Amino acid sequence: MDTKRYLEALNAVLKERYPINSYSLNGYQEESVCMQFENNLWIVYDGERGNRYNIVQCDTILKACIEFFRKMTHRTEDISIMENELLRNLTKVA
Repeated sequence: MDTKRYLEALNAVLKERYPINSYSLNGYQEESVCMQFENNLWIVYDGERGNRYNIVQCDTILKACIEFFRKMTHRTEDISIMENELLRNLTKVA
């Protein structure tokens, strides 16, 4: 499955729950959870004061999506719900 499909599915899940200025799927954004592809890895991090904090490197976009959910909320139930929605969205888009 291609990157665009994952990003579209991830964005569909996020936009239902969070303001668009609280996350970025296209690299750094101030005071946001951010994701970007760099050096053959997906990087998920918190963007603040022009820096990247709490960086997590993932070898697949699916792992990065799940890590993104973990950074957006610490509630296990919410993470699980968002993971299931992501998978449903992926099958819709496919």
